[in-house]
Amino acid sequence: MRDAKLIDLPVDEIDRVTPLREKAVEIIKASVEEVGAIRDPIHVRKARDGYQLIDGRHRLEVARQLGHETISAKVWECTLDQARLMEADANVSFTHMQPLDLAVSLAARKDIYETLHPETARGTAGALAKHGRQRTNLSFAEFVGDLVGLSPRQVRRIVSAGAALTSDQVRWLRAAPKSPTMSDLQAISKITDDAERAKVCLALSNGEAGTVNAARKAYRQGDVEPAPKDPVEEGFQGLMKAWTRAPMAARRRFLDHMSEDIEQMGWDRDE
Repeated sequence: MRDAKLIDLPVDEIDRVTPLREKAVEIIKASVEEVGAIRDPIHVRKARDGYQLIDGRHRLEVARQLGHETISAKVWECTLDQARLMEADANVSFTHMQPLDLAVSLAARKDIYETLHPETARGTAGALAKHGRQRTNLSFAEFVGDLVGLSPRQVRRIVSAGAALTSDQVRWLRAAPKSPTMSDLQAISKITDDAERAKVCLALSNGEAGTVNAARKAYRQGDVEPAPKDPVEEGFQGLMKAWTRAPMAARRRFLDHMSEDIEQMGWDRDE
């Protein structure tokens, strides 16, 4: 199988035989209309009579509905069986992500989504809907759930697991001899003491404990020393928590108030 070539293909020349989920089409269409482009290329197989779609059926349908004449596509020269294997991989790639990567990725995407759609954040949606100013009724959990077939509750649990971890803790867990399960991550997210959570992650990373419960038990019995607190990390996490909890109007006011300090810090960093 040769490497794919990225080209613009006429939408009408691409053969799609797989079924669509109308909800996914609506969600992607709304996103494309907001950002002005279909970000990711589709994947197709070069066939004798044209091009057969491998991955991107919903993006292709959105392009058709929006009247796009062409769409960015990666063209693969491969057999039909190879194309079917690639299609299967694309359909299950989300569920095959490691739990840690999935949780961290969704937590980051949630912040971006609620920045683009502040009306979906808790505490804001109801007020905006009451005044007829809500652009979308989909929370992030509903948005992801509709795309990948998870319930909003499942998405919220995954996001909370990723959001509870600092960058150091993510790095430690990635180095663990045994990859943490989603249950491990959710158990870690329930640890309210920062020092204990850090030490549990270190114990898993170093192989000192095989489970979260074992690491917590050792910590409580005093078998491990509390992890040293990093004032920079603590300050950063405190700022991030305050930022994510603040309404959009408060964020804008904060940026206006701190603009001179932010600019000065940027100059100092460049120097």
